[in-house]
Amino acid sequence: MACAPRVLTAIAVLAAALALAFPSAALARHSDLLLALLVLAIALGISFEDLRRLREHAATVAGLSVLPLVVPPALAWALSRPFAPDIRDGLFATGLSSSDVAAVGLVGLVALARADATIALGAVTGSLIAAALIGPLAIGWLGGAAARADSLALLGRFALVVIVPLTVGIAVRSHAAVAAQLERRDQEREGVAALTVAMLVCPERGSRCASPRAGTAASCAFLAGSTVLVMLGQARAPDAARVPGAFAIAMRDFAVAAALATEAFGPGAGTVPGVYGVLMFVSGSAAASRLRPGSSSSRPAAPAPSLPPRS
Repeated sequence: MACAPRVLTAIAVLAAALALAFPSAALARHSDLLLALLVLAIALGISFEDLRRLREHAATVAGLSVLPLVVPPALAWALSRPFAPDIRDGLFATGLSSSDVAAVGLVGLVALARADATIALGAVTGSLIAAALIGPLAIGWLGGAAARADSLALLGRFALVVIVPLTVGIAVRSHAAVAAQLERRDQEREGVAALTVAMLVCPERGSRCASPRAGTAASCAFLAGSTVLVMLGQARAPDAARVPGAFAIAMRDFAVAAALATEAFGPGAGTVPGVYGVLMFVSGSAAASRLRPGSSSSRPAAPAPSLPPRS
């Protein structure tokens, strides 16, 4: 999603306000369909040629795809212990989710090397696949008696919701005759993705849901912990991977997390991913604005390059 940071922030804040004022049971019941629509809208902006350009960064992309499914879940599990069960389950699902698709747009805005945004694209794509395959199994295994959904059934559902629209979108974008038409409609596609994000932040908030105050505290703790992890890993990361790695690890996909949490643990666990999504967009957008070349906090740099042109 190549939206400007202020646009992403405005979307998240507006959606949060709507969620409080007009909670929607209908949106809550169809959150998996909304997630599929979001994945499809993002995938329609990715072609096989984009992914082929990642061959020289294959190891970096593989690490950024899999590593966030190891370290953030452990952090989420540790931070969730003092909280009530709904908060614990929701935070754990957030840690198990994929990198957020918005990371690609934000990395593109602050990229300091030509490969940065391309690496972010590959990391988010790989992370979506890994989360769809590993997340449902891990949440059923580690969630124990609290997990009400069968892991294999959850895996099948996530394959349909994430992997199928991702594969279809990339295949459609890679078709030469269709690609030119889609490229002229990229703004509309991004608008659909942004609207879907807003709808995903507006699930039902019923009486069984956890306290927003506790959810906010847990989300803030997770964001702070993720930031510390990123700072510790920056020294060893290759130059081209530092910016995409920071956003790919620190920004977890709240839509995937909400689907995992509600399917595995029930609607109460969906509160934390919703609150986290707003805070994540605000903090991620603020970081992108601060790091963007030309800002007072960034060193002088040439304008951020865009992704290489698609064939």
